[in-house]
Amino acid sequence: MNLKQFLLIAIISLSIGMNTTASTINRQETPPNIIIFFSDDAGYADFSMHGHTKIKTPHIDQISQNGATFTNAYVSGPVCSPSRAGLLTGRYQQRFGHECNIGENYSKTDPELIGLPVKEKTIAELLQKEGYHTGIIGKWHLGEKTQFHPCNRGFDDFFGMLDGSSAYHPGQAKELMRNFAPADYTGLPYLTDAFGDEACRFIKKNKDAPFFLYLSFNAPHTPMHARPDYLNDAKKLFKTEQRAVNAAMTRSLDENIGKVMAYLKKLDLEKNTLVIFTNDNGGAMPYNASCNDPFSGTKGTFLEGGIHVPFLMQWKGVIPAGMQYNKPVISLDILPTALALSGGQLPNDRIYDGVNLIPFLLGQKTEAPHEALYWRLLHHGAIRKGEWKMIWFDDKAPKLYNLKEDIGEKSNISKQHPEILKELLNQYNGWQKELEDPIWRTNPIWKKHSRDRYDQDFVNTLRKE
Repeated sequence: MNLKQFLLIAIISLSIGMNTTASTINRQETPPNIIIFFSDDAGYADFSMHGHTKIKTPHIDQISQNGATFTNAYVSGPVCSPSRAGLLTGRYQQRFGHECNIGENYSKTDPELIGLPVKEKTIAELLQKEGYHTGIIGKWHLGEKTQFHPCNRGFDDFFGMLDGSSAYHPGQAKELMRNFAPADYTGLPYLTDAFGDEACRFIKKNKDAPFFLYLSFNAPHTPMHARPDYLNDAKKLFKTEQRAVNAAMTRSLDENIGKVMAYLKKLDLEKNTLVIFTNDNGGAMPYNASCNDPFSGTKGTFLEGGIHVPFLMQWKGVIPAGMQYNKPVISLDILPTALALSGGQLPNDRIYDGVNLIPFLLGQKTEAPHEALYWRLLHHGAIRKGEWKMIWFDDKAPKLYNLKEDIGEKSNISKQHPEILKELLNQYNGWQKELEDPIWRTNPIWKKHSRDRYDQDFVNTLRKE
């Protein structure tokens, strides 16, 4: 056993505590593999683990049953690219100017700057230094210039698209790349299936050494393309074709997560792999016919429907099966958790906002992982502290909610609790002073778009059944 393996065993022993069995410790002579399953624009309600009776997601449900379900989990952004920037860096993306989405850019920013700033270290870069082989499959959406390319940001292998979306139907995914070259897309199957197949190839190739796989599915993001056989089945269950397409796309997502999980088991890697499943933001009503119940709001807002996401973590034999963790966590926690298990340390030249969640899951730490959580996207933002949540706007009074009593954020109680509102507003403004100006800004029309979605009566008109 070398020094690094010895230190890793010591770290995990301390994290797990005195009840750890010898067999568990012996198994950890090498760091665990790490897989992140990341879905795109999925509605919180659109998983059977959350009680949906028509959309079945048995393979995702199984991850929940085998590990921990975080009931108060968030992402750091309400739209795609900022959320990914936070996930991959473990830092609030507003700290380094990646506040706005990447798409149509209407600022005068130099196009060479539109992407995850090169000064930021990604989870892939940090794990590479610990001996991991790193791969991303699927959606990148963190810059299309060469300096932002995944293979220049710590990933050894890339198969997917640099931008935010792609056609799904066989032979139509023209945007795909393999590392730095255009991929041969003409013979590929349905895109979600292609990503699942590629993930299995990556695992087979790297099964004998620690690997990190970021499987960044674009389903069920638009365009709304479903497998015809799955769509035919779903049409029998829903009133509208849009909702049936969403269900069929979610079925493909679940099936391919199941494909990867089965392959891990086949190669006897399941017990030495940390598996995480989460989603990039709330459901994008009405564009993909998603549903965010029991929350208000949609993608693009800081209501729970925009940022409260499914979050599961499985590590067999370490994380207790079937446990629920109820204190607030955020996607920024993934990087520190993974790096701690690799035996690495966070760089000390910058602030990290995420924390290692393993000690909290195993009872070694009983306090809340975060004293408060924060969000901002130009003209609006939020803070959650305990059961209290304030939503901030740049041009009107903030709103206050008690999430313990009102998870649907139906009652603004700012007038009833002015002292709490003042405390949260002061703390939020203090956090804003730590942030950099956005490197680029998106079109002001998105302000009205998101503000409309703070009106739940309007949101209810977008529902598809």
